[in-house]
Amino acid sequence: METTADNRKSVDVGEVIDSADFIGKPLAITVMMILIMLTDGFDLFIPSYVAPDLVRDFGISNVAIQPFMSAGLIGMAIGSVLLGWVGDRVGRKGAYVSCLALMGIGSSLCYFATSIDQLFWYRLLMGLGLGGITPHATTLVSEWTNKKVRSVEVASVIVAVPLGGTLTGFIYRELVPEYGWRSMFAVGAIVPLVLFALFSYLLPESPKFMANHPSLHKKLAKALNVLVKEQRYDGTENFFVVEGGKQSSNWFTTIWNVDFRVRTALIWTAFTVNSFVLYVFTSQIPLLLAEAGLGTDVGSQGLQYFSGGSILGSIGGAVLIGWFGSKYTGSALAALGAVASVIIGILLVTADTSYLLLFLFCLLAGASVNGMQAFMYAVSAHSYPTEVRGSAVGMAQTVSRIGAVLAPMAAAVYFSMDPLPPVSSFFIFMAAVICVTVASFYFIPSHIPRTRDI
Repeated sequence: METTADNRKSVDVGEVIDSADFIGKPLAITVMMILIMLTDGFDLFIPSYVAPDLVRDFGISNVAIQPFMSAGLIGMAIGSVLLGWVGDRVGRKGAYVSCLALMGIGSSLCYFATSIDQLFWYRLLMGLGLGGITPHATTLVSEWTNKKVRSVEVASVIVAVPLGGTLTGFIYRELVPEYGWRSMFAVGAIVPLVLFALFSYLLPESPKFMANHPSLHKKLAKALNVLVKEQRYDGTENFFVVEGGKQSSNWFTTIWNVDFRVRTALIWTAFTVNSFVLYVFTSQIPLLLAEAGLGTDVGSQGLQYFSGGSILGSIGGAVLIGWFGSKYTGSALAALGAVASVIIGILLVTADTSYLLLFLFCLLAGASVNGMQAFMYAVSAHSYPTEVRGSAVGMAQTVSRIGAVLAPMAAAVYFSMDPLPPVSSFFIFMAAVICVTVASFYFIPSHIPRTRDI
């Protein structure tokens, strides 16, 4: 072990964590993050499930509710930046528990809202918290788990979001028929506030943040002593973290130079259009199926199956990339979403619609669209050199939020048409939009090759 000029031992915190067993503190942190991400998924999907009930109770149109549907997305865009800045300055733990507090307070206010305008502002507040949850969760898990299990644990945390969305459907059908839509916001308030109280005490700070702040070295030493038994630390050590490759300061110029501009344009297009499709479906399926005359219960089940497909797509997408590479499998997966959307449209104009078939193709659409999100992250990371990779992927994700914010606007345009076209035509239109994802993804010139045998 190296020493500094003042004879303090130098300790690479990353090496210590990589030498630790997963059972124990890292597992506990992963479980805590999964619980929080399940809550995040629940709160994220509440508006989609209760939208038909709000339309009925407030006597508003499907157009008038769209600002409320977009409020959380706007809040998330702001929150991801704002709370990331807070986390860099006061610590990941402080920022993370603040996210839970914002979610709980915002949902509490939604419970007492008396107008759709109030719901907009309260949902915006919830969105601020939702925006900071995923980045901080993946950061804490990746920093506290050893490299052997890190990718699996990060993936398990991310998959908890669509799983939370699926659970929302079960809770909706249990509570809302008897207690009304406000009961969903009650659950959405109580759970984050309980987790806030618990994790303010139980959740550890980021080891990287503690290593970079000498005043926290004693706390870091105590945490590492719990993590590994073979070595004892007292906080007088020179703790440090080896940073990854430094990002180039002119990364934006690099990703748009002659070598990368085509792939950048295609990645941004595919990412943005796929995000648009994802948020159209997740925010509008209950409203669309209710508008088609199938009722709110069928609408909620349709979204639930779509969310269930999201779990399959997120996991399956990662597996398919390893088996077959990204170009043809990703394009085929996206095309599956277009086919599923067309068939949903056909089923809606078919006499005696088979709900089983409808739900099956909702599930396939969810698997397709969410699987493509996994493909987009993987291909984006593969497409750029190390010195610009982090910034390039982050920028692609930021640009894709444009698609998410445009989703409720597109729904508002559709619902404002007079006369209103059949709902089936909306799903067929979405299939055409998905074809843009297929084409732009297929022609990306930097796809991931097949890396392992089946």
